[in-house]
Amino acid sequence: MKKKILLFAIPIFILCSLFFTMQLEIRQSSLLPNVNILKESGKENEQNFQNSIPVVSNIQTTLMPLINAVKITYDLYDADSDPMRVTLRISNDSGKTFLYLCDSVTGDVGYPVYSGYQKQIYWYFTTTPVMLKAKIIADDMQPMDISGIVNQIDSNKLKENLLFIEGIRHRTAGVQQLQRVKDSIYARFLRYNLQTSIQNFNYSGYNAQNFIGRLPGTIYEDTTYIIDGHFETVSISPGADDNGTAVAAFLEIARILSNYNFRNTIKFIGFDLEESGLVGSQKYVAEGIPFYEKIAGVYNFEMIGYYCDTPNCQSMPTGFCTLFPDLCDSANAQQNKGNFILNTANVYSNSLRYHFDSCARLYVPQLRVLSLSTPGNGQTTPFLRRSDHAPFWDAGYKALMLTDGAEYRNYNYHTPGDTVGTLNIRFMTNVVKATVASVINIAGVRHSGFGISDFFTVGINIINTEIPYKFELFQNYPNPFNPTTNIRFSIPIDSRFLGNYNVILKVYDILGKEVTTLVNESLTPGTYEVKFDGSGLSSGVYFYQLNTSDFKDVKSMLLIK
Repeated sequence: MKKKILLFAIPIFILCSLFFTMQLEIRQSSLLPNVNILKESGKENEQNFQNSIPVVSNIQTTLMPLINAVKITYDLYDADSDPMRVTLRISNDSGKTFLYLCDSVTGDVGYPVYSGYQKQIYWYFTTTPVMLKAKIIADDMQPMDISGIVNQIDSNKLKENLLFIEGIRHRTAGVQQLQRVKDSIYARFLRYNLQTSIQNFNYSGYNAQNFIGRLPGTIYEDTTYIIDGHFETVSISPGADDNGTAVAAFLEIARILSNYNFRNTIKFIGFDLEESGLVGSQKYVAEGIPFYEKIAGVYNFEMIGYYCDTPNCQSMPTGFCTLFPDLCDSANAQQNKGNFILNTANVYSNSLRYHFDSCARLYVPQLRVLSLSTPGNGQTTPFLRRSDHAPFWDAGYKALMLTDGAEYRNYNYHTPGDTVGTLNIRFMTNVVKATVASVINIAGVRHSGFGISDFFTVGINIINTEIPYKFELFQNYPNPFNPTTNIRFSIPIDSRFLGNYNVILKVYDILGKEVTTLVNESLTPGTYEVKFDGSGLSSGVYFYQLNTSDFKDVKSMLLIK
């Protein structure tokens, strides 16, 4: 069984002068608190804004192949008539991320842009045929009320979460409760409209799972902050503090933060098998981090609910005071009471540690925080590595462990006595509030709204600038093909309104199941060609169908591998 330890902190010395309001968009992960004001409530409560969030709607895309551009129109509304900064982002992975290159844009984009209908952006592309989505973000750069968001953390909901989670959650001794909690984490992430995924892996025949909820950033989406904790227990403990408090905390934080937009991405992760040697977090760091993701900081909860205020209820391991004398002095100054949360970093993570300490002092002054940093990745202090932050340290990421100290304070550690009734919900609530304050400052909460388009295709080649006199869908070439072929079609002028046609070109298999959409665009008259790639398909007959309001045709093609 792993053992966790209580550590104590260097006296907090961050000066109040470090706190100032920043309006510029910058990428440093060491941003200090923004104390501007805008009140907003959670999704489950009635929203009440001092200043209205911008609204982006009615996004339409029109391919303009003669100039290799997509015209994107949208409606923009701000009830307070504020000037807005408008940003275009493009996705080439069905809207999971909006990181596709789109640096050549003109029109109603940038700053300032004002409310209006049929705003226009032109994106000039150089790419092969691909299905895309567009996201338009409008930010009126009004200040946010950080305290208002922090104070939405609900102690009653934290306790409700804990009462649901409490129970042996072990892969052999508590299978039913373990699965119940897993299912709840997944369902809650979905309920909060997070991008929800599961990292599955085998551990001695057990189907282990890490649960991931992603709240994408709107500006620097690749930069990511993680809030995590493990959800399983040892075989004999109901694990309210260890580590039900972590799960209750990141679920409550997800409930609140999912109502807001942020400059950077925030991820919530429930790790499996921490009690078996940090297996889940090691697996995530080794195999679960997407190639595009830049992890800027990790907040790892490791028991955050036990509090004691009687003298000498806090103990220390032998030799600890030799390593961290200032921490011991801080503890001795308050008669070794267990009345603080410990913020643990390695030296590389100090900027994140200072940021947490500063936000806690500013937004949750009633919470006592002691913090420390250990050299390297904690090789000389292995007792500081016994939680899911350690694999992130080893991989070179900034990470914190927030802990109440485990067995050096909580005598119920790893016993049947670790129940909700032994915890201090007020203390836990303050820890969660301090974490929220740090995260929303450093990830950059924004007073912005956005809209996302339907799928559209770029990379359609125009073959002939002469205007065709009729619709026509041509036979693909080559045919048979392996693995790519070209499909050509013609769109004539409609004398009735001289407008564009909404054109849909889809590919189906022999059973009539849709394989892909090659075109779904409003096209000007002309003759077009699009490439179809069958690399991931089996040999056989496929059909492609062209569909407009006035024309429909279908042809077959043969893929031979």
